[in-house]
Amino acid sequence: MAGRAVVVGAGAVGVAAAYYLTVDGWQVTVVDRSDVGGGCSYANAGLITPSHAAPLPGPGVLPQVARWALRPDSPVYVRPRPDPEFLRWGVRFVRACRAGAHHRGAQALRALARWSLELYESLPGSLREAFGYRRAGLLNVWVTDAGFGHAAAEADALQREGYRVELLSSREARAREPALGPRVAGALFVQDDAHGDCHAFVRALAQVVADRGARVLTGVTVCGLAVHRGAVRGVEVSPGGLMPADVVVLAAGAWTPALLAPVGIRLPVEPAKGYSATLTGYGGAPSAPVYVMERRVAITPLPGRLRIGGTLELAGFVEGINAQRYRAVLDATRQALATPLPADGRAWAGFRPLTADGLPAIGPVPGVGGLYVATGHGTLGFTLAPGTGRLLADLVGGRAPRVSADPFRVDRF
Repeated sequence: MAGRAVVVGAGAVGVAAAYYLTVDGWQVTVVDRSDVGGGCSYANAGLITPSHAAPLPGPGVLPQVARWALRPDSPVYVRPRPDPEFLRWGVRFVRACRAGAHHRGAQALRALARWSLELYESLPGSLREAFGYRRAGLLNVWVTDAGFGHAAAEADALQREGYRVELLSSREARAREPALGPRVAGALFVQDDAHGDCHAFVRALAQVVADRGARVLTGVTVCGLAVHRGAVRGVEVSPGGLMPADVVVLAAGAWTPALLAPVGIRLPVEPAKGYSATLTGYGGAPSAPVYVMERRVAITPLPGRLRIGGTLELAGFVEGINAQRYRAVLDATRQALATPLPADGRAWAGFRPLTADGLPAIGPVPGVGGLYVATGHGTLGFTLAPGTGRLLADLVGGRAPRVSADPFRVDRF
């Protein structure tokens, strides 16, 4: 029988977990030290893209990352540091680059992503409208002939997975999307993807959760877990002391490992900083999202503004904006779009939780009854949020989920 559940973290994943737990009849409290959606959900790229659901580690990634390490404006940057946990994370990352591991991981992620997209489609229309949800597809573009040379293979791979795709020459791409500039060498349009405002999604869904009787508490810091005789009894919060619970879900993003460490669980999650720029009043926005493949930069039209997001920086919890890396995100956009960008824009950076094998950790914590984890989604938090929430609620309720939870086990490490 459902009882009391505490969800730690009011981002896309945490609020989605709270939503499906309330659907199942749990008395839910969501706690966050910041505001609702104040972390990675605040100004991310806004993409819901099952077609891009694949682990970061894979064949060919290590040589590519090594080449990028010499370029401060590269799409992926790793700053070596003498941290034992980071070194262990790196060893696991290298192992996950094997072809078999990457293939299995991609299959698992795409299954979860497709289910998640179905769940987005099943949300009430008023809720989808509240965060500007649109299933307008994704236009992947290449700005070099060498890059576009791989487009046919990308198209074949997606078609084998059942995606509806269309390969476009430079002229055809610019005819489809007039916002594109002359440097675009070609494009691959994926019909099945979607987009929206992630921050608006989290806030709207949190309101639905509250309307169902849940408590959503912000400005509350979780100091630790209350565990007795091998089972969770709640969380210690400040202010407030003990918050009793029968089930605790840790969806605190890159900060989740710190909460798990006192109970003897080492979860290999690193903060992967991503940057975004938000432009208002820009007249050259595309009609649907554009993804610059060589630079791994997303250009997403949102109501009244344009969101540009990209780069992945593994440097620990280093706050602030690296001006050179931020400019690289804008430069990629200038290569893809025809209309010059304005000089100003609102810069933002967030710490995305990235596991060593590129798959999220979703499910029960071994040895601690009632304790669950939902984190490690990397750049796919918005894409996977509803699927993760439903999967987690099924596991909490003792039901077999529609998508296998085995690839996402917390104890796989």
